[in-house]
Amino acid sequence: MKGYQGDIKRKAILFIGFVFLILLALNIFPELFGDNNIYMVPEAYEYKVRVPAQGIVVRDEKLYFANTEGDIFKVVKEGERVRVGQRVADILLLEDTTDLKEELSQIENILNFYDEMLAGNGDDNPLNSNGVDLLVSRLHQQLLEGDYQGINDTKESISLYNETVQNFSGNIEGSGITTEGLNERRDYLLSRISQFNKSIHSLNSGIVSYEVDGWEEELVVDGINSIEADIFNRVQAEEGKGNNAVFKIIDDYQWYLLIDIADENQVDYEIGDSLDVLITTEDKRDIVEIRMPLVEIVEDREDKFYILRGTSFLEKVFDIRFANVEIIDLKEDTLRVPAAAIVEIDGKTGVKVKEFYGVVTFRPVEVLAMDERYAYVSKGDNNGYIEIGEESFRTISIFSEVIGKPNSVNLGDILN
Repeated sequence: MKGYQGDIKRKAILFIGFVFLILLALNIFPELFGDNNIYMVPEAYEYKVRVPAQGIVVRDEKLYFANTEGDIFKVVKEGERVRVGQRVADILLLEDTTDLKEELSQIENILNFYDEMLAGNGDDNPLNSNGVDLLVSRLHQQLLEGDYQGINDTKESISLYNETVQNFSGNIEGSGITTEGLNERRDYLLSRISQFNKSIHSLNSGIVSYEVDGWEEELVVDGINSIEADIFNRVQAEEGKGNNAVFKIIDDYQWYLLIDIADENQVDYEIGDSLDVLITTEDKRDIVEIRMPLVEIVEDREDKFYILRGTSFLEKVFDIRFANVEIIDLKEDTLRVPAAAIVEIDGKTGVKVKEFYGVVTFRPVEVLAMDERYAYVSKGDNNGYIEIGEESFRTISIFSEVIGKPNSVNLGDILN
C-alpha cells in the first residue's frame, strides 16, 4: 500500500514539474525569438542640431628665433606652460668641438687617476710628484706581484698620460704637469665648449609650441578686425609664409575662432549671440565643446565669416590652426524611441504604449526630429503634458512601455 502511494506521489511531482517547464518555455522562448519583445522604454537623449563649418584659430603668438644655425634641443616639451625667463631650448652650434672635448676627456681621466693615487698613498701626497714617475713606480710593483691585469691598466694609463701631456699647453714642469695646471686647462676647455651652445629663454609666459606654420605673423590677435573676408579662400590656396623660428609662446589669456558657414546652411546669427561650438579633428574626434560670444561679422560681397572670442580651453587647441567646427544650433533633452513606433491616429502623431495594467493605449508625442532609426520627442512640461492645438495631452515618459511594432497590436489589447 505504501509503495502504491509512493508511486502516485512521484508521478504527481513529475507532472507538476512538467507543467512548470511548459509554462516556463512559453514565457522564455518568445522572449528569445523576439515574439514577445514588442515594447521598450524610451531613452533619455540630448538631441543636438549641428551646423557644420570651417574654422581658423587665431592666437597671440610670440615667435623666438636663433641668431645662428645649429641643432635644436627641446628643454620644454610641446604644450607645456613656461614663465618669463625660463630656458626653453638649446642650440648646439655647428662649429666642430670634437678636439676640445677629447682633450677635456683626457684631462679628466688624468685627474681621476691622481685622485685614485692620492687615496692609495695615505699621507704621502703623490700629486706633488711627477705623474709618469708614479705610474712607472706602480707598474714596477705590479710586475713584482704578477698583477697582469693591473699591468695592462697601468700601461694604458701611461699612454693616456703621455697623450694628455703632449696636448696640454699649460703649466709644464719637466716631463710632468701639476694638478693646478690641469684644473686651469679643464676650466678653459669648458669655457670654450660652452661658447658653442646657446640657450633661448622666454620673454613671455604662456604655452610653448614648436609647431610653427607660418601664419603666426598674419593671423594676429591685435589685427583681428583687419583680417580680410577672403581669408578662407586664401588658406586653401596658400601655405603659410616660411620663417626660421625655433618655437613660439602662446598667450592663453584670449584667442579667437574664425568660422565660415556654407551658404546652404542658413543661419541668422548676430553680434552678441553666444554660440555653442564643437571643435573636432579631421577624423571627427571631439576636441572641445565651448560656448563663445560672437564679436564680429566680416563680410565683403560673396565672402563672409564670423569671429568668436574664447577665454578658456586654449590648451586644447594650441596646436590647431585649421579646425573642423560644428555649431550646436539646438540642444534639447528629449526621449528617443524607434522611428518605427511612430503612428498617426485620429490626426495625432503618437505611439502605442502598454499601460501598467497591460492594456494597449495611444499617447500623443511631439516629434522634434527624426532620422532613419529614431524619433526624438519632447518630454513635455513639468507634468508630462504637450500642447496640440488648444488642448493638452499627456505624453510618454521615460517609464512608458512603447510598442516597437505598433501594427502587431490593437488599441485595447491586453498584453501579459
